[in-house]
Amino acid sequence: MNKLYAMPLTALLGGGAAFALRMLQNSTGFEPDTGLPIPGNIAGTALLALLIALAAAILWLARQLPQEEPGAASFPSGFDTDSTGLLAVPMAGIFLMGLSGLADLAECAGVLPPDLSFSRHALYGILRQGGMGFSMKGQLLLGALALAAAAGLFMALSMCRRKPAGASSGAENPDAEASGGEAPQAEHKPPLSDAALGGVLLFPVGALVIRLVLTYRVDSVNPSLAMYCLELLALVFMTLAFYRLSSFAYQAGKTSRFAVYASAASVLCMASLADGGAYLSSALLYAGGWLTLLGFLLLRVRRMEEGTDSQS
Repeated sequence: MNKLYAMPLTALLGGGAAFALRMLQNSTGFEPDTGLPIPGNIAGTALLALLIALAAAILWLARQLPQEEPGAASFPSGFDTDSTGLLAVPMAGIFLMGLSGLADLAECAGVLPPDLSFSRHALYGILRQGGMGFSMKGQLLLGALALAAAAGLFMALSMCRRKPAGASSGAENPDAEASGGEAPQAEHKPPLSDAALGGVLLFPVGALVIRLVLTYRVDSVNPSLAMYCLELLALVFMTLAFYRLSSFAYQAGKTSRFAVYASAASVLCMASLADGGAYLSSALLYAGGWLTLLGFLLLRVRRMEEGTDSQS
């Protein structure tokens, strides 16, 4: 296997291990009534050690990536592929992010059953019923922003579908047909300008920043930091990863930085899924963010692999 895939593989395996340890910590590491952490819990200690080790491994692997010239990769040419299998990974994530927005809107309309909107801990339900959670307007805003972010990402991902070689007809290239040669592959030009494409890719960043603020508003009154720290870290690194993704549209992207944030966000999103995401919309968002960022990272790695092969 190409060493370029070491980082996404580390994020995938490390995220799975973090998910398992977080599940064990949730069942053994917190008081059932108060949600306060139990000191010296083995699962909690092991999870912390794992996250530190994964952070060190991700940073080390990022240094092993090929050095790039500033502005060497752009969007979508630095992510395009003809593999429908690779495109299906971020597509599934974007679909889940859209469902997250619909879940927020459905909760505002009172469609969701209470056991799907409340957390496993009674404290969240008490805060929600007491009006200290997301307000109705805030929930509507989150749902609308999540849908807008998913739509923008879908538009951006659609530009990454590369036309196979020889897709252009002979009428478009009569000289190549007459000479018996193959028609060259058409240049991949995005339908949007760099500024417009960058703005589209910044939709998720704005949506996640607002969600981070509102989530912290709910979580900050909880005296148990260990209960919600992973959720906040997942939102922070998702925001940074999508911000780094948008920089490719401005010819300012660096693969190593994007890979670090995308890998860290993938691990934290998988770990946060063990919490049930506090609410259904959050669980869908973390699952969607994990698949979307891991998918774009795989697209970038695949493109780097093709570039390396073409030079050898």
